[in-house]
Amino acid sequence: GTLAENMREIEAHPRLGIHYMIDRDGTVVASIPEQQVAHHVYRHSGRSIAVELVNDGDGRDPFPQAQIESLVALLRDIARRRGIGRDGVKRHSDLDHSMLPCARGARRKVDPGDAYPHEAVLDRVFGPGAAPAVPGGASHPR
Repeated sequence: GTLAENMREIEAHPRLGIHYMIDRDGTVVASIPEQQVAHHVYRHSGRSIAVELVNDGDGRDPFPQAQIESLVALLRDIARRRGIGRDGVKRHSDLDHSMLPCARGARRKVDPGDAYPHEAVLDRVFGPGAAPAVPGGASHPR
């Protein structure tokens, strides 16, 4: 979908939330303040900053360069302000291993998928071989 469609859906839902959404063209939209819990990832919402990327999350849909550039800039800023290191940035698929109740054996969260260049993004944010995270912070792109 589009940035506007995704924002409308998330902001209209009483139990969902995100802190930031990044469109394919690199536009970054803030939703709720970082200090507020965004009910975004099961069992991790209270200690994470929710960053959504407009993408199908199917492992095939590419992430445009402009979107990755904005993500890198946002993660650098969050990491600097919050004292988050490389291992503090997680994907949905790293955190939520629950299964779909309607499809046994199918994971609930597999995004952002194989097309997302996770290690390359982390290298750009923290540098190759960067030190581990400072305890206390986490952020995750979806």
